[in-house]
Amino acid sequence: MNAQLLHAKAMIFDGHNDSLALKLEQGDPLDFGPTDPHYHVDLPRLRASGLTAFNNFVGARDLPISLALWEAIHWHVDTYPDDFLLARSAADIKRAKADAKVAFVGQLESCACLGERLGALSLQYRLGLRVANLSHGEGTERHEHALQIDNSVFDYTTAEVREAARKELRGLTGFGRDVVRACNDLGIIVDTAHANDRAFYEAVELSGKPCIFSHGGVFAICPHFRALTDDQTKALAAKGGVMAVAFYDKFIHREAPSMDKLIDQVEHVVNLVGPDHIGFGSDFDGLPQEAVPIPPHQGRLIDFTEALVARGFDEETVLKILGGNLLRVFEEVCG
Repeated sequence: MNAQLLHAKAMIFDGHNDSLALKLEQGDPLDFGPTDPHYHVDLPRLRASGLTAFNNFVGARDLPISLALWEAIHWHVDTYPDDFLLARSAADIKRAKADAKVAFVGQLESCACLGERLGALSLQYRLGLRVANLSHGEGTERHEHALQIDNSVFDYTTAEVREAARKELRGLTGFGRDVVRACNDLGIIVDTAHANDRAFYEAVELSGKPCIFSHGGVFAICPHFRALTDDQTKALAAKGGVMAVAFYDKFIHREAPSMDKLIDQVEHVVNLVGPDHIGFGSDFDGLPQEAVPIPPHQGRLIDFTEALVARGFDEETVLKILGGNLLRVFEEVCG
């Protein structure tokens, strides 16, 4: 099986990207057009990567930042009409593949910026929102408008500590539950990445449509709180959902992160729940400055495909991992 030909054939769908948000934070122009080695992503490398669609961070806790990022996405579509489109439906993503464009998908990495107003969620939907993280770790009284009551932890841990934490954590707020229902009604995918364990289970159970876990790791390979345990992966898969492995080295393996360890995570999920519930969410430009993602930037996405082929996955499975599974959920939820 030729990895290059398979990569070109694939509908490649990245579950999470932070590049525009990082540009905004750094005070740089919100423009993917020029080559910029200070970031993981730019238009030349998007073109080289063969990417079809990517979930783009369009806000978390701050509404003005969210609006600035939305303006940047719409600006790209207007300024580079031969290169980008905004995906509101699965048909748009398929059109992007057919027309050799890259589809933006709007993704909140927390619904805290909604200010506990479902009308704000509906407005974001009109702008193009199609994926919504319930939390970016917010919880407790420290964060206003949190959708989960207790904040999630961002650190390595043990199975015993994690099990103890599950007994202590409190899950979704009332508004958080309202958001899950409203996402189902509007056609927005519920994203459980960053949710604490109890909130994760409550969201998956409450949602009448498949959820995703857009970027993180596999706990059995790398014991981090931002990794899904096997029981979580099974619960997500039972409802038709997809977990997406991130390219963040610290999520891949604690001692020796590598492409082989990343593929170990993919293989673990496939062996656990089958090939229909696994994808990738690069988290490009959303990592600490010292992080070395695997693969290292957008232009090397082919490395991931080559590693999948080398591991022995068949063509159908590779196509699902590269984006077919996320596209299936997108079509089922968003239309």
